[in-house]
Amino acid sequence: MTQYSLYLFTFLLTISLSAEEVKTPTLIVGSPLPEINYTNQWEEPSPIPKETTKVLFISDMDASKIIHPILEKEGKGYLESKQAVLISDIHRMPSLITKFVALPKMKSYPYTLRLVREETVADPIPRTKGSITLINLKEGKITKIQIANLESEIRAFLEVQEKPSKSGR
Repeated sequence: MTQYSLYLFTFLLTISLSAEEVKTPTLIVGSPLPEINYTNQWEEPSPIPKETTKVLFISDMDASKIIHPILEKEGKGYLESKQAVLISDIHRMPSLITKFVALPKMKSYPYTLRLVREETVADPIPRTKGSITLINLKEGKITKIQIANLESEIRAFLEVQEKPSKSGR
């Protein structure tokens, strides 16, 4: 009976997540990244550093299965060395699953995961099921938004270094 309930719950959750994906994103090139009060997997406040130039955003399990193996392989300090942050929208995750399954797993990651826990907060960020949203920033403003689901695309995004702009221009 318990396994049946879990399957039913997963099915209903999948249906509700699919129904919500129709929303139109409002983030566009030139706009600032929304200011969100993130907490990390250790329940600490975790704002996005001002020097951040790359944002990786995930909103479902399929996307997390792509990015986490990459980052676990690279190890501690990798995202910071690329001036990058990882944001995960977990607000749709049932609280018991979050507390007893997801957060304990997330705490083992060698990198900081900024979590969105409130409904609608991250709605402006474009997303596609099973993919990662890659956002380039320059001085806090969005310069490029792309959707990726291949390791090669994600690695290319992380490895490309922006040329510093000359001050006064």
